[in-house]
Amino acid sequence: MPDLWTEDPRSVATYDVENTGRWDHDFYLALADELGARDVVDLGCGTGVFCVDLAHRGIRAVGVDPAATILEAARSRPGGDLVTWVHGTAADVAPGSADLVVMMGHVAQYFVDEAEWAATLAACRRILRDGGRLTFETRNPDRGWPQRWTHARTTSTLPHPDGGEFTSSVEVVEVVGPPTSFTETHVGRTVLPDGDVVEHAETLRFRNEQEIRGSLAEAGFVVEQVWGDWGRGPMTPDSDELIVLARR
Repeated sequence: MPDLWTEDPRSVATYDVENTGRWDHDFYLALADELGARDVVDLGCGTGVFCVDLAHRGIRAVGVDPAATILEAARSRPGGDLVTWVHGTAADVAPGSADLVVMMGHVAQYFVDEAEWAATLAACRRILRDGGRLTFETRNPDRGWPQRWTHARTTSTLPHPDGGEFTSSVEVVEVVGPPTSFTETHVGRTVLPDGDVVEHAETLRFRNEQEIRGSLAEAGFVVEQVWGDWGRGPMTPDSDELIVLARR
């Protein structure tokens, strides 16, 4: 199976259909407005929906992604010409060029290796001007995600953008580490309208709040807020999300 779903045009084509919820987009758009952000970097921008939303609000948006295929989808979407797109990582963004860096869509969990995570946080700090903010979300490891991501629980059938329907599901294949801090690998399976089957493995890191706070402190950030849901409720043991706002 191909290594990255973000480099597979078949998976990129169905991504927006599978991720139609607006709660995270609306959360970060409102936060950018409240912070008075004028230059925003979206790290791991995917198909570019959030960046285009920012641009339509008059905010200078930079979308960054290491996958050329999904970045091309971002460039070609309506309004894509209003955004600066960077094929690369946080290290490829100019220092001191932003007052807000966003990692949405649980992008923070893709940095599985601790050295890579530390390097990403350091690069985010370099991107930000003094007083700038970094915000992102990660799933609370205490909420039993491996048990929730089964074929039976995740299977859904949706309309394909090119016609017909496709079916997608996720199945966990490996969990390494204790329930409070672990690395998990799952396989996403998509059955396309023509019957072709697309499968991709994906590995995510589930860090707990203490680990997140510690890594941010080591990178030179001050944590200003940790929320537990998109309604800005407090972080509790029952929270699915761990949403962070940190200042440079």
